[in-house]
Order: sequence, then C-alpha cells, then structure tokens
Amino acid sequence: MGRIIHVELTSADPRRAAEFYCAAFGWQSEASPFADGYLLAATGEGDGIDAAIMSRDHQAQAAIVWLRVDDLEASRTAVVAAGGSVVGEPQEIPGQGWVAYVRDPEGVLLGLRQPG
Repeated sequence: MGRIIHVELTSADPRRAAEFYCAAFGWQSEASPFADGYLLAATGEGDGIDAAIMSRDHQAQAAIVWLRVDDLEASRTAVVAAGGSVVGEPQEIPGQGWVAYVRDPEGVLLGLRQPG
C-alpha cells in the first residue's frame, strides 16, 4: 500500500543522537540484534510510528522514510517504471519480513518493507 511505517535517522554518533532524543523527547532506544551501529527507538505510546538511529556508515541521507508494501518485488518494479531506481538487493530481517532501499526520481532514498 505504501503507508509510512518507520523512519531512520542517521548520525555520525548514533549513541549521542539517541541520548539527545531521549533527553529532548523521551525516546527509548536499544541496540538492534540485526545490525551494528543501528539503534531501535521507541518514540512513545499512542498514534505515530517508531524510529531507528543508525550510523551514517550505513546510509548518508539524514532521514529515511520507510513504507509498508504488500509485494516487495512488485514495488521495486513499480518504482523503476515510475522513474525511480532500486538500491542494492532485498534483505530478510528474521521475524520481520523483507526490506530494500529505492530512490525516487529526485534521488531521495526510501525504505520498503514487506512484512513476513
């Protein structure tokens, strides 16, 4: 469907960034069991989405919006047909589903996730 489900914030120092978001907004973060330099951030109760804070060694764009899709490969094909491009290969996150990055025609990096 393409609904926004997650956002990644990149940082030269993810721990320092996590401390800022905790102090300023009450976010709680923990290390991801799947990737070094990647912190999962719970942003609070109620409506909204959670986030992640990751090292800029993974991606350089300051913020990356993640979209839920029903079919990852069909969505990647649709991105290319609409003038965008795919970035790298899909990866499986155990217990979460499949993920991949794409770029829109303006070069904006987006994440796509197909639930498992």
